[in-house]
Amino acid sequence: MTRFKRNTETQDLSCSSSKTKNWFQLSEQGAGRIRLILTKYIYQYFGEIPVRIIAFFVTLTVFLTAKERRRASEKFFKILNKKFVLFHSFLQFLNYGNALVDKFISFLGRLDPARIELPDPEIYHGAFFITTHVGNVEILRSLFQDEKLDHPRRVNVFLQASACERFNNFLHSLELKLNIDAFPVEKVSADTSIMVADRLKQGEIVFMAGDRVSSENTNKVYEAEFLHHRVEFPLGTLRFALMMQVPIYFIVCVKAGKKFKVYTERFVTQKEKKNEILSDMQKAYVQFLEKFTLKYPHQFYNFYDLFKN
Repeated sequence: MTRFKRNTETQDLSCSSSKTKNWFQLSEQGAGRIRLILTKYIYQYFGEIPVRIIAFFVTLTVFLTAKERRRASEKFFKILNKKFVLFHSFLQFLNYGNALVDKFISFLGRLDPARIELPDPEIYHGAFFITTHVGNVEILRSLFQDEKLDHPRRVNVFLQASACERFNNFLHSLELKLNIDAFPVEKVSADTSIMVADRLKQGEIVFMAGDRVSSENTNKVYEAEFLHHRVEFPLGTLRFALMMQVPIYFIVCVKAGKKFKVYTERFVTQKEKKNEILSDMQKAYVQFLEKFTLKYPHQFYNFYDLFKN
């Protein structure tokens, strides 16, 4: 069952008063411009292995020093009833470090498209994709806009404002010119909706995460049972997707050996009333997220305590 929390009196939304920090309240440890450029040259001149080695030691440092992230990871594996929790937690951190390297390589245009198992390529036309933080869907952003492929698409990505700025800086630092537009999810307006709807009609695609509450919209959430615990998810993502009146898919891209497997699930419902459609969508998304979290727990990249009990 899901419960709604609405704020109809004011648009000035404040952060949650919970003692547990949300993901957006944790300090960022992103790569700066100089480090990105240095990594780019190391990769170009020495190849992938040195970059992976650097990623390992950076990950180890973060694992040892980022106590809140580590505690959240350990809690997650305790919920899954895993033994040797510290080992599983480090493996999760390490997978994340390698996922960042994979994303880096993909945006440089060096990731072989043959490594990505992309079923049903025809669905990536004028569709709205609700993503998760399971796996590494970021690599698909560079794949879809590649003009050399049979299915090039301009990609529109909605990110939290600080992440949007880091993403644009990332592209600028590496001098990448991709058909990708990033928008801050907190500033979605009527004009934004009209623009996005028009782009979807032209065959472009949209990515928006459905498993992280925006820092400026903590009251616009729904509460659902996830892994037998209460978790809050953003309501705005689902509403925005429904507003576009285009095919809606849930999507993950997980790494299996040297391959990347893409799984999608189209949202369908027999309901007609808006509130019932929205309720069905909530249940379907959480079930999709839980299914792949259980299947790929070490690729569940939410390093904050999202569980309310």
